[in-house]
Amino acid sequence: MPAVRRTAASHPAEPRATAPPRHGRPVAGAKALRAQATRDHLIGTTIDVLHQRSYHGATVFEVAKAAGVTPGALQHHFGSKAVLMMQVTDAILGASGPDGVAWPAATGPLRERCLGLVLALWQRVYEPPRFLAAWAVYFGSAGEPELRSHIAQQRVALGQALHQRFLQVLPELSATADLQALVQLVLSSMRGLGVVRLFGPPPAGEHAQLALLAQLIEQHCQAAVTPKRTKAPRKTSTRQTG
Repeated sequence: MPAVRRTAASHPAEPRATAPPRHGRPVAGAKALRAQATRDHLIGTTIDVLHQRSYHGATVFEVAKAAGVTPGALQHHFGSKAVLMMQVTDAILGASGPDGVAWPAATGPLRERCLGLVLALWQRVYEPPRFLAAWAVYFGSAGEPELRSHIAQQRVALGQALHQRFLQVLPELSATADLQALVQLVLSSMRGLGVVRLFGPPPAGEHAQLALLAQLIEQHCQAAVTPKRTKAPRKTSTRQTG
């Protein structure tokens, strides 16, 4: 009997084993995230070095050493110390902005709102060590007009944002003619309290001074909503002659 020839239809071939998929090069997004993480690390390290060693002590070499990278790697990300310091001040002032803070609600008692506003400003902007790092850059960059101009522009933007926050928390102040002067006085006072820390420990009366600033704001709010008394016209007596 002749042997039966098996065809492909009667005996299908075994499926070929497929090679595991190759893992290609990392996507650009992952590479960008790693680069951003490195830049964030370098900026944070620079802030620490500024706080410890001042602006002139925060050299490219010292920052790279503290961050655990080579000076060439740092310059690869920022190019120069001036560019690095611009990024540092941007990060500091961005972290000092009004977003992400539990500001007092505009419907609360006036006294609580005034004190809550002052304490929130202090804890957000002027008390953290990053504030001193920003001023170390500003004081140390006297010979770098481009860097100082950049910082000045950032401070103006921050001041405008904080000015708007005053009005959101204390809408009573919108009726005061000296609103701008009041806001600048409060911010300048807290700025002075923060800068004093460059020269030693915080002053003993720090919290008492903050409370007095809150009282000053409260007085201005009360004056703005209290209707002014108008003096009644004086009666003139008429003398009868004859």
